[in-house]
Amino acid sequence: MLGQVFQTVLDQMKGLTHKPLGVFNNLGNVIAYTDDPISEDISYDAMTQCPSNNKPYSYKGYSFVGIGPRNTLEYVVYIHGEEPSDHKLCALIAIALSNLQLHCGDKYDKASYIKNVLLGNVLPGDVYLKSTELRIDPDCPRMVFIVELEEENDTPVVQVLQNLFPEPDFVINIDNAKIVLIKSATVPFTREATLKIAKSVVETLSSELMMQVYVGIGTQVESITDIARSYSEAQIALEIGRAFDGDKYILSYDNLGIGRLIYQLPRKLCELFMDEIFKKESIDSLDHETLQTINKFFENNLNVSETSRQLFVHRNTLVYRLDKIERLTGLDLRKFDDAVTFKVAMLVDKYLQTNPTNF
Repeated sequence: MLGQVFQTVLDQMKGLTHKPLGVFNNLGNVIAYTDDPISEDISYDAMTQCPSNNKPYSYKGYSFVGIGPRNTLEYVVYIHGEEPSDHKLCALIAIALSNLQLHCGDKYDKASYIKNVLLGNVLPGDVYLKSTELRIDPDCPRMVFIVELEEENDTPVVQVLQNLFPEPDFVINIDNAKIVLIKSATVPFTREATLKIAKSVVETLSSELMMQVYVGIGTQVESITDIARSYSEAQIALEIGRAFDGDKYILSYDNLGIGRLIYQLPRKLCELFMDEIFKKESIDSLDHETLQTINKFFENNLNVSETSRQLFVHRNTLVYRLDKIERLTGLDLRKFDDAVTFKVAMLVDKYLQTNPTNF
C-alpha cells in the first residue's frame, strides 16, 4: 500500500524531471514508476549492489539511491541517467520518499496487521501484544462493515473511504472487489447509528465515484481479538442478504431473519420441502401479477381491505386472486399457517435459484 503513496509523488516529480523514474523494494519488485518500469534483471542486480547509506549508485544507464531506516535497505529509488545531475535528482527524490516512509509506514503497518487479524493469520495470543506495540487500543468496541464493489477496486475507493473514516477507524483493501471498514465506537452502535454509517458509505461512493456498492454489517465486538468474528458475520450478511433481499444495498447480520436458517439447510432437504408443499403446481406457475399480489398481501399482514386499496383493485378481485392461488397451490393465504408456509417456501425458492449448485 505504501507504493500507492510513492506513486503519487513520482507522478508529480515526473513533471519536473521529464525522465523515467521509479521505486522497487528489497526483492527487486517495482512498486511505483513513471513511463515503463525498469526491467527485473536490472532492478535485482542494482538492489544487490546498491549501498544502504543513501549514496547514489550508477548501473546500466540508471542512477540508484537506497532508502530505509538505520542503514537497512528497504526500497531503491531510480532515475534514467548517470550524470551528476541525475545523481542529485535521485537523491532528492529519495529524501522525499524516505520522509514519506517514516510518516506513513506506521499507518500501513497497522493496516497490514489488521488485515492479518481479520483473515486469522495472527495467533490469538499475539493479537493483544501486537496491538499494543502498534498503539492500537485493543479494548475499544468495534464493528466491521464490508464494502463489496460491483466493479473491480481501484485506489480512489480506498482513498475516499479513508478520508471519510480517519483513524482510529481502519479501511482495509482485502481484494479487488472487497474493502473492509472497521469502525471504532466513538458513539454507541445503535441500529440507527449503524445504518447511518452504512448509508454514508453507499451515498458517498455513489456521489463521488458514481459507483454502486453493497455493505454487509457484522455485530459489535468488545475487543480487537474478536474482530474476525464480526468480519465473518458481515460476510454472511452479504452472502445471505443478497440471496434473499437482492434489491437491498445494506445488509445486516442482525436482520437476516429466517433466511439465515434456510441458508444452512442442505439443498436436497429444501427441494423435498418444495415438492411436499406444492403438490399440485410448482411455485414457478405463478405469474408476476399473482406474486405481486402475494407480496403486497404479506406486507399488509394478510389484510384484504388494505391490500386491495394499495393494489387499486376491488376487494372481490383480490379475493378471486387468493382463491386462484389456493386452487394452484392448495394453500389459503388468508389462514395464518398457510401464509407462513407459503412465505417460507418463497424464501426457499429464492435460495434454490440463487445457489443452483450449492450442496
